[in-house]
Amino acid sequence: MEQISPDKVIGKVRAHRVCAAGTWSSNTEMWTPSTYLKPNTVLYQWATVTAKLLTAGQANYRIAGMYLEFENVASPGDAVSVPTFDRTRTVEYYDNLADSATKDYLRVPLTASQILSNGAGLEQNQMVFFARSSGILGVHGKPFSDSANSVIFGASLVAFVDNNDATQDLLFSSFYFDVADQQPKLATSQVGIEWELTLQ
Repeated sequence: MEQISPDKVIGKVRAHRVCAAGTWSSNTEMWTPSTYLKPNTVLYQWATVTAKLLTAGQANYRIAGMYLEFENVASPGDAVSVPTFDRTRTVEYYDNLADSATKDYLRVPLTASQILSNGAGLEQNQMVFFARSSGILGVHGKPFSDSANSVIFGASLVAFVDNNDATQDLLFSSFYFDVADQQPKLATSQVGIEWELTLQ
């Protein structure tokens, strides 16, 4: 029997600029891609998320949000140094950002998700998740704004096991932008993330 393995889960991520589409509706947003789709890294905790969903059907293990990692740089246009990581990454990495003078993250819910079909003979095997930046403070209290020169440079796809307790969050996959694709917070828009997962 063939095992379900992370090499059967193909993930791609891209950023968008998100702004109001018009003055007629404050609830309408326009998402404009600002990067190409790039691959992500599926983490070991993906197995826990998948097992809980496939066996017990525990809906609280579904993908419910993203972490958007940012740094407040000294000057607009400054690049953020991207950390190295492997598949053992957990929420502990984000907890440790409390000790950083300039880095923090946003814990944001999904704004939308959809199921598509991708590949010969495969149906409803592609999930697309969308989330965007919001708020003015990171989880550890650092400012997130254009005036603070905040730059989103990475993200994680997350199962919020308990919406009110981030310590129980499980990371499905993580991603960092190339330096040229890092996303500064602008006064006129938010940063949106589109994340595809394709099962093969």
